[in-house]
Amino acid sequence: MVKVKPKTMDKSHLVVVGFSKLVSHKYLPCFAEAIEKGYIDSYSIIDIESQKEEIEQRIKHLELKPEKVFYIEDQRSGGVWADPEKFGPVFEELISRKGKIKVYIATEVKAHEEYLRYCIENGIDSLTEKPIFAPMKNGEFNPSDIEPIMNYFVEKSKGGTAKHSIMTLSRYHKIYNFVTLDALKNKMVQLEAPITSLHFRTAGGVWNLHKEYEEREDHPYKYGYGMLMHGAYHYVDLITQFLDLNKIIFPNDTFTLTLSSFGAYPFDQNDRISKKISRDFCDDKPDFISSKKYGETDITTTFCLKNKSTGKVITLGTISLEQTTPSIRTWKDLPIDEYNKNGRISSVDLEVQLSVLHSVHVQCFDVPIEVNNKVEKIDAFARVTTRTNASLLKDEKHNSEETFSGLFHSDSNRALLSAWLEGKENKSQIHKHIVPMKVIQAIAVSLENPGHPITFDYI
Repeated sequence: MVKVKPKTMDKSHLVVVGFSKLVSHKYLPCFAEAIEKGYIDSYSIIDIESQKEEIEQRIKHLELKPEKVFYIEDQRSGGVWADPEKFGPVFEELISRKGKIKVYIATEVKAHEEYLRYCIENGIDSLTEKPIFAPMKNGEFNPSDIEPIMNYFVEKSKGGTAKHSIMTLSRYHKIYNFVTLDALKNKMVQLEAPITSLHFRTAGGVWNLHKEYEEREDHPYKYGYGMLMHGAYHYVDLITQFLDLNKIIFPNDTFTLTLSSFGAYPFDQNDRISKKISRDFCDDKPDFISSKKYGETDITTTFCLKNKSTGKVITLGTISLEQTTPSIRTWKDLPIDEYNKNGRISSVDLEVQLSVLHSVHVQCFDVPIEVNNKVEKIDAFARVTTRTNASLLKDEKHNSEETFSGLFHSDSNRALLSAWLEGKENKSQIHKHIVPMKVIQAIAVSLENPGHPITFDYI
């Protein structure tokens, strides 16, 4: 039974900016629980006029309906994707009526920056969906602006009482964080051993047709960003949490990270997907050309982490962030109100080595569950294996294996959201995302010069 907080508790009003299928499908139970516990009184929505019909239809089917919905004019000119002159008065009205608000920024990433800036500069608690923001210039992604903007946000947020967190998969994840990361940290302390290699691969199974690269406004590619600013942030964030563990062994040293990358783009897709299949989808487009600078669909990166003071290599590794991988898509046209529009089905593979002593290997992949030859839901399965030099470390086993089934990745997101609604979130605060955003910027810049190394101060 849910424990109800006393009525004297200082409740906040939740403002959801961007009421996507993701929010309505996954997070309404968190809102309901926070209301019942007395952390928030209810919630309101801010979205854009062009989404009004779709959102109104979505709200009709909700058991927990918003207290109020505000629609503001679409902002697609002058390089500004969210105008404080348009949404600011809505926040002011809600603060005037409610006293205190908390803002969940769940709109498309190109609009994140202005909403987050407003919250930080006005002392309003915020939770921002990953990735934190995507700087735009002349209508296109401008990754070189990430670090200065991020530094400003972090410094500005230090002086106030408002709390700012980032919604990402890899802070409360049962397998990635509580089974693997925590265990490896303990092993590094025990063995006094750094991470000497890290190899990560995600296969997202996201399948867009050529026309969808032109049309889509949710998870778009036509603004110059792609995989990196869509699902990849979850995993860049996870990778940096592992690399940060090297500070256990070198607490007084700083590191540099050098990386180089290659990418594949919508322009390449016609040669990469079977013509036999693409013709069935009316998607054989050998002359697909556009003046737009499309974002990437797939990325491979090689990196080297060095001790800055000695110049010695600590960690070598690879990062593969792929979307053009097995999917469950069978439909030619995108469904209107489905969250998994592209038939996404993911697989993650991570291996981390502690030199000659120990390694951990995580495999986590989605498992489609079919009913009457149709995928009705997707579960997840994980396998965590270790290899250890038990000949030297007598209390250890040479090999171990542990499996987990019935997983739902969104459980970690819901745990983060609930902690934030309760005012207890401390694992994903904005200052803890400085390094992930540095790496995001470096990969994005390296894609502009494929194969050329980018070096920066890591931590």
